[in-house]
Amino acid sequence: MCWRKRIQRAIPDEFLKSIREEDPSVEVVVDLSDNFITDLSSSLTTFTNMNLVLVDSDITSPAPEELCDTDHNGWVAGMVGQVRNGGALNACDAILCPPGSYNKDGRLSVTTGCNVCTSCTTFGCTSCIDETLTNGNKVCEILNKLFTKISGRTWYNNGNWLVVGKDRCEY
Repeated sequence: MCWRKRIQRAIPDEFLKSIREEDPSVEVVVDLSDNFITDLSSSLTTFTNMNLVLVDSDITSPAPEELCDTDHNGWVAGMVGQVRNGGALNACDAILCPPGSYNKDGRLSVTTGCNVCTSCTTFGCTSCIDETLTNGNKVCEILNKLFTKISGRTWYNNGNWLVVGKDRCEY
């Protein structure tokens, strides 16, 4: 299932209710990338084997801790369990990188961590504005922050934004 740009609130408790009631152990794949989700429903903790893709969804609340416990090792194609067994401090990072960090996939993997990025203010960032590489131009820095804050990646014409070395006139 894929719902791009349709969800603009918290994931409701009724989300996937019929599947939860029928067989919560069945593998479920849901792509909610590029939405405007405020937070995740704790009802998702019923599922033990879900690949939930949430990158770049402007999520401001952390995943419920229950999603990252030993009952949910199968989450994100088994990454939650692998990350926990690999010694990561927070297995929830396998679902979404926390604010202040990013990864090209929006989440930690066994081989690639969440990298520090002060311009990422939501969970699941996939890119970072390197504030030291904005041509030394305060205007570029402000425009890049604005682009990130108001989901510029969803704009029809979003070329050259966040591209290091591009002049703001080329955005």
